[in-house]
Amino acid sequence: MVIAIIATLIGLLLPAVQSAREAARRTQCSNQLKQVGLAIMNTESASRMFPSGGISPYPKIEDYAAGGKPFGPDKQGLSWGFQILPYMEGGNITAITNTPQIANSSVPEFFCPSRRGPTSYVNTDSARVTNQGISGPVTYWLTDYAAAHPGPSRAENPTVYDAAMRQGTAQAGELANTVGCSNGFGFWGYGTTSGDFLTKSMADSLKARYTGHRGVLARGSWIVKSASGSRIDYFDGNSRIKDITDGTSKTMMVFEKRLRPPYIPGGVDDDEGWSAGWDYDTVRSTYCTPTQDSPSRISSADGNGSARAPGSAHAAGVTSVFADGSVRMIGYDISPETFNNLGHRQDGEAVTLP
Repeated sequence: MVIAIIATLIGLLLPAVQSAREAARRTQCSNQLKQVGLAIMNTESASRMFPSGGISPYPKIEDYAAGGKPFGPDKQGLSWGFQILPYMEGGNITAITNTPQIANSSVPEFFCPSRRGPTSYVNTDSARVTNQGISGPVTYWLTDYAAAHPGPSRAENPTVYDAAMRQGTAQAGELANTVGCSNGFGFWGYGTTSGDFLTKSMADSLKARYTGHRGVLARGSWIVKSASGSRIDYFDGNSRIKDITDGTSKTMMVFEKRLRPPYIPGGVDDDEGWSAGWDYDTVRSTYCTPTQDSPSRISSADGNGSARAPGSAHAAGVTSVFADGSVRMIGYDISPETFNNLGHRQDGEAVTLP
């Protein structure tokens, strides 16, 4: 009888203990995003512009530094996470001018404890690693957070918006989603699904197809043309406070990115780490509504919907930091249009969350 009573008490206590632990982990995750938000705002205060989202996957710090110092946000090709490190006690990493050493530097604050501790991935993809001028495998420390990148709003481009909303057709064995997580609709900033590495011919043709960036952390504009080594300013550049016409308290900057348990690194969205430029590792689309982490994939036209979606390990929703530095939980039941409005800095559809 005593054993049975003890077993019953344990059965009652364990869920309460687990719930308390998850609440503590969720609070820590929220606090970390608060620090990220403050670091972004300090970067904006010092530079009079927000960090960029970087320029392209696998950037080389050697291309975006001079005299042993990294370029500022206006000409930086590495990620927004790299650019804010001086305001997160990570200035020692930004002093590194060697690409493999930066990739192999861990930033524990970029991992949500509800999901995993600091995690690294040994990338053996020779084509991608070679793009950085590196011989052999490279260890990349990963991240659980991504910049919020919106697509065109309904008012801006109803044709594109409606096409995006029709992308959510479930594929066999996959989790259906009602919003378009396709590669197009301006994710890379120009009308194509190809966005990996900026060759000279690609860079030279960008302006004619440029569609713009609408988030607080826009894609970087300072392109290094790999064939010539020259640098040129192509895109609109970093956003500023005046560009957030919807209001800083109503515009998301960074949120948790969706991953698939058991969180084995690799794949297109978890293989390049926190320093990657404009890439699924560090940028996610608000055309994808947030979903809870799940082994299931999110469907999309090209099969990579899960790589572009925000999400978290929390049961209630995804934690997001806004342009005023506030941190809020956004429920998974938010409508696709409202979520895209929250990521858009100037669509005229300012959203007030409850």
